[in-house]
Amino acid sequence: MLKGKTTVLLIAAVCTAMWCSAQDCAYRISGIVTDGQRHPVIGAVIRIETDSAKGDVTDTGGRFVINHVCPGHTMLTCKADGFSTAVAHIHVTGNNKIQFALNADKNQLHEVVVNGVRMQDLHTISHTELRGLELMQSRGKSLGEALKQLPGLNSIQTGPTISKPVIHGLHSNRVLILNNGVRQEGQQWGSEHAPEIDPFVANRITVVKGAASVRYGADAIGGVVLLDPDPLPAFRGISGEVYAIGQSNGRIGTLSGSLQGKTDNKFQNIGWRVQGTVKRGGNFRTPGYYLKNTAIAEQDFSAAAGYKRKGLELDAYYSLFHTQNGIFEGSHSGNIDDLYKAFARSRPITESVFSYKIARSYQNVFHDLAKVSAGYRFANEGRVVLNVARQKDLREEYDISVPYTKDPELLRKPQVSFQLKTHSAELVYTEPSKNGFSGNVGLAGNTQGNVFRGIRYLIPNFRTYSGGAFAIERYSYKKLTLEAGARYDYRWQRVYQRNQSTLQAYNTTLTFSNATATGGIIYHFTEQLSVTGNVGTAWRAPSVNELYIHGVHFSDASYQDGDSSLQSERSVNSGITCAYQSKKLRGTLDVYYNSVGNYIYETPQSQPITLLSGTFPAFRFTQDNVAIRGADFSLQYDFIAHFTFQSRATIVRGYNKTANDWLISMPADRYENGIVYNLHELGFMEEPYISAEHVGVLQQTRVPPNSDFVAPPRGYSIFNASMGFTTHVRKHKVQSDFTVSNLTNAAYRDYLDHFRYYADNIGINFIVKTKISF
Repeated sequence: MLKGKTTVLLIAAVCTAMWCSAQDCAYRISGIVTDGQRHPVIGAVIRIETDSAKGDVTDTGGRFVINHVCPGHTMLTCKADGFSTAVAHIHVTGNNKIQFALNADKNQLHEVVVNGVRMQDLHTISHTELRGLELMQSRGKSLGEALKQLPGLNSIQTGPTISKPVIHGLHSNRVLILNNGVRQEGQQWGSEHAPEIDPFVANRITVVKGAASVRYGADAIGGVVLLDPDPLPAFRGISGEVYAIGQSNGRIGTLSGSLQGKTDNKFQNIGWRVQGTVKRGGNFRTPGYYLKNTAIAEQDFSAAAGYKRKGLELDAYYSLFHTQNGIFEGSHSGNIDDLYKAFARSRPITESVFSYKIARSYQNVFHDLAKVSAGYRFANEGRVVLNVARQKDLREEYDISVPYTKDPELLRKPQVSFQLKTHSAELVYTEPSKNGFSGNVGLAGNTQGNVFRGIRYLIPNFRTYSGGAFAIERYSYKKLTLEAGARYDYRWQRVYQRNQSTLQAYNTTLTFSNATATGGIIYHFTEQLSVTGNVGTAWRAPSVNELYIHGVHFSDASYQDGDSSLQSERSVNSGITCAYQSKKLRGTLDVYYNSVGNYIYETPQSQPITLLSGTFPAFRFTQDNVAIRGADFSLQYDFIAHFTFQSRATIVRGYNKTANDWLISMPADRYENGIVYNLHELGFMEEPYISAEHVGVLQQTRVPPNSDFVAPPRGYSIFNASMGFTTHVRKHKVQSDFTVSNLTNAAYRDYLDHFRYYADNIGINFIVKTKISF
């Protein structure tokens, strides 16, 4: 656990460094770096030659920003592997914007040290990125809620505090999350088990939408979420940033800060970064009442260090995540009559009061990750990287009903406790680009051990070993890019169980294996228009909970039954993406079709189940052959000066081919439309903006009849508004954003919220965000 004293010291160090680093130079140089075909150049180093401590490395969009630039004549150099060095001379009297267009240099002899920026390894699979203003406005939200603003994504919720991303109708074990290049391993099988990760660790969030098993391994049927920090500093000096966020609904306060630098003297090639987040909130409020026991407390920490010299790169990374989430008290019922009355009520009968107290039922979750990596760039620009990681995930769940005992030690124990330890390794070789060909090959493996400790049984212990090998190759020629890849994965799993009648221990050994493949094409018809197509396969073995869970899951307020006969899922996913970008108009359209054999899902049973601890909706895992198709759409149009119209749509259709009926638990159609007014400068405010947005979600009518305990809720409309600007205070860049979500305080329930059975979603929320960069 991150101790409070450590947090205070971290914040104090960040603030002290921020004020001590004040300079007299307050201007900014920003811009973009492109190649001969006007594609962004990633990882280019831009440096002020008269002050080598100032510079930047371009991001995935080829963008860079250099702050604290002094007035007068300035010479900039731009260096990137495979390109001639570009030089620009500018006279600084204010903020400047510049574009570098680099020319290829096949005879480049000098060495350029570039901090690596992670790219999406499968180029022909649809992907989108959360960045810029959207990333700023997402700060303070959970990962699932933050990604909802991207086309093609939704979130599945268990009340206001637990959310996880949904990509093209798929979630949980079908969506992988990579934390700084490491596959996040936790108890992600539960829809009420939110990702154990602090979104503040990432300054770049990329979502791969489609079958990505070839590169990322089994389970990537729905897609992959890549959370990557900025590269470690390439220049000497100390810098950092602080976020301070306040929310009215739940009276939530969030403080996150990072400090980074590069050492000098004999350690001049070592870059480092430390980061921490604290978050505290109380009971959330719907338009008419408080949701009792929905408080949250979170403390997170991460640290990174890297060494670079010539072709050698060494990196170490560590992250720690700890959260406590209260579970809404109104989701528990004592008998079947009370349960059906709770379903029928428009308002729960729990006490409507505000409190920061987290009482039973609640979750207590720890997750820590340690990673070391070593890479070497050869003279021919080939590169090999070895990543080794260790993770430990501890999830404790405390039920509202305590054991019948007076033993204080037993009363303090969680009813359910899972501890999962994972060790993983990945070796990847990226071949140098030559004659239009490029690609990579790799080996990956991991081992997992899960230990269940609790007062009552839920899932058994298990040990898993898995391994895989992959190869991806692509060819680019002028406007055309072709890509193909293949992978083979094998998984061995032993499950340790006990006969419930005789209490005799026994074990079951399971093996799963499969081959996957992908093929795709990108064609640029013009500089503005491109079309991408991909067909890929993916697979997923049934998880232990789907096979063997048996009992009450209080965090989800449900009774769940597994099926030990379930088979592996197998997916064939095809998609086409059209992208258009001009000076005034930018838009993308994704169309996809995903055929999944042996699709595993929870189906509600006809009757709830009653136990000594209460009455609960009952669900059982089953599998069918299904088809999921849909379209994502996004558009930005600068229709007049300073005004931009924005539109997004997410449409998903799930069909159960086995039952010849609609598939349950698919997202309803979601449409978002808004207008943004922005200026370059207004008084002391730089890049001020005002936006208004309408979010419309239709009722989910495409469900089998009588397939749920409660019919899907009505559709709803909510309005959001925000305003913000950038300024400088004592030479420090300060970004401010004020947002009002659910502006009209509308009462609604969302189909993908498991607690829609019992209560409304939260009401109006005033959010103030400030980011200070130094």
